[in-house]
Amino acid sequence: MTTMTLGNVSLSVKDVSGQKKFYQEVIGLSVLKEEAGKVFLGIASTKEVLVTLIQLPEGKSERKVAGLYHLALLLPTRKDLSGILRHLLEIKAPLIGASDHGYSEALYLHDVEGNGIEIYWDKPREIWDIQPDGQIKGVTLEMKASEVLGLTMDATSKMPEGTKMGHVHLSVADFEKNEWFYQDILGMTLVDDLGGHARFFSVDGYHHHVGVNNWQGSYLANREETDLGILSYEMIWHNKERFEQVKANMKQENLFKVEYDSQHFKGMDPNGILIEMILE
Repeated sequence: MTTMTLGNVSLSVKDVSGQKKFYQEVIGLSVLKEEAGKVFLGIASTKEVLVTLIQLPEGKSERKVAGLYHLALLLPTRKDLSGILRHLLEIKAPLIGASDHGYSEALYLHDVEGNGIEIYWDKPREIWDIQPDGQIKGVTLEMKASEVLGLTMDATSKMPEGTKMGHVHLSVADFEKNEWFYQDILGMTLVDDLGGHARFFSVDGYHHHVGVNNWQGSYLANREETDLGILSYEMIWHNKERFEQVKANMKQENLFKVEYDSQHFKGMDPNGILIEMILE
């Protein structure tokens, strides 16, 4: 049984209208619901929200703060990646990278306010570089784009059914605090360590659900409610015992913020980013 999956990532944005257009027309998400100052985007067929845009017209973007390096949308198949890549090339989307990581192939771009986005598919687990100690080693090679494009001639302008939030990658200042939080408080496993540059955490032997790096510098301030960028993200727990243990750990360390009911609470990570914990 899967222990934990990721859900919605909420972003504080200055221009909710422009961002809504980008996530619809470039990324291919559908508007599922709108309310005052909020747009909920996701997969139309399943009504699953993957990205929420929250208007913050006076939000600050000039401060160097911890936050989102990228959110990562996981596609069901390599053919889906082919269709999305063809779409992005046809509309001349601002692609900044296309990589083969050994365990996945990924496309990278930024939204109109600089939030990073990865769109990827996972290669079969049996070809991942899984070490005897459980570490999962990734690489960064140039994607064989012509090979990927050869899988379909049809551009895919809508995210396909089955697309999920695969992982979030954060820019942080303090590796030790983040390692303590994700391992000791949330019970995740450190699956890859790039020394002083990046670390990756997961459950159930995945290559990573959360990545942290200091590529933006080691003097980032913690996020505040007035900062643009990532506000929160969801961890959806499918194991009650693990959910209750995480809740107890966060209460003990004064990281617990709000309890909505017995299956939903909100806590704070070491970077000032809220995590919504949901039991399903």
